[in-house]
Amino acid sequence: MSRKKFSLIGEITNFDYHGQWGDYNSPRPLKAFLESLSDNDVAEIEVNSPGGSVVQGVEMANAIKNCKAKVVAHVTGIAASMASVIACACDKIEMEEASFMMIHDPWGYAEGNAEEMRKEAKLLDQMKAVIMSFYRGKFKGLTDEQIAALMSDETWYTGAECKANGLDCEVIKSDVRAAASIVGHKFAKIPDAAKKFLDSKELTDEGRAEIEAARAKAKAESAAESSTGNKSRLLQDYLDDPEKAFSPADYKAILKELDAEGFAARYKGASKKINELQAKLDKATLDTVDHAAVCQARNAAEKALQDFKDQVKQTGYENLAALIGAVSDLKAKLDTSAKDLANAREQLEHMKSTRDLLTGSVLTPSNAATKYSSFAEAVDDIGYVAACQKYPELKAAYRRKK
Repeated sequence: MSRKKFSLIGEITNFDYHGQWGDYNSPRPLKAFLESLSDNDVAEIEVNSPGGSVVQGVEMANAIKNCKAKVVAHVTGIAASMASVIACACDKIEMEEASFMMIHDPWGYAEGNAEEMRKEAKLLDQMKAVIMSFYRGKFKGLTDEQIAALMSDETWYTGAECKANGLDCEVIKSDVRAAASIVGHKFAKIPDAAKKFLDSKELTDEGRAEIEAARAKAKAESAAESSTGNKSRLLQDYLDDPEKAFSPADYKAILKELDAEGFAARYKGASKKINELQAKLDKATLDTVDHAAVCQARNAAEKALQDFKDQVKQTGYENLAALIGAVSDLKAKLDTSAKDLANAREQLEHMKSTRDLLTGSVLTPSNAATKYSSFAEAVDDIGYVAACQKYPELKAAYRRKK
């Protein structure tokens, strides 16, 4: 079976750029690719990336998890950091024998007092727990403690070593494929054999200008999409950059708009989680807003809404309005049928009454009289008294003959 391919080459960011000064990838093109697949498709994601943004990487991994088609990760160079999470989110992993996978603890940047540092540390712990949830399904036989230790130690494996150390993958013995040029890697324990995949070009002013132009283009495209859609500017800003600093009031407005998409009334579980998060935000200050929790709520909201739309489509209707219209038409037909049935029953009762009237008053004596050819025959059968009461016409005929 042929595969539909997508290349994930370069760093994971919130914008897209592929040029001579490096490659950058956002979730948007990957999600568009996955949404184009059908249930029977098999997709191949070619991975050669040093990782990047945790939030954007988790969004990509969740999109893969929720894809209806079978998705295969084919690591052709390096799947490091968040790129390894994306690979582990796929249904199957194929590792080139000379490729690399690296897992490590998430990084973050903070400034300020000790309390600010503690908040950042707590957020990094939450991120690590999320990342481990993807590793857990692929590193067979390893406990959470063992996986956590490998992450803390910044562990590098070749394709062959991945298989030997418990990763559920297929090792492909073939020539190493070409790798992208990646700018700015800062890993602590890069094997010498892996450095050739990460050799970066010196970023010149020309390179910076190209990358900034790509960022501006991505921002302009996002603004254009927002102007033609139904999302507010505030919500669009958050979707473009979930890690951007917003006020508690902004976060509440974002949650309110997500809730207004219509899924909360139909999905109590998702609604409950958002309500719990909103209650926390009511008590929050700008410094204590949990960015990761809001991001998680947004992902849950989008998934719940998509699940509802899928359920509607399974009924054979494109959207909820069409389904409601069909149900209304069916109800109207049922009401008409009920009225017709009531009229039919009324006519039947009338016919029964008429039949009983005719049978009891007119037809019974004459019809019954034909049972006997003479009064004497009736007397022999049912007796004189009964014959006189039931068949007076036969008795009268008998007397006339006498």
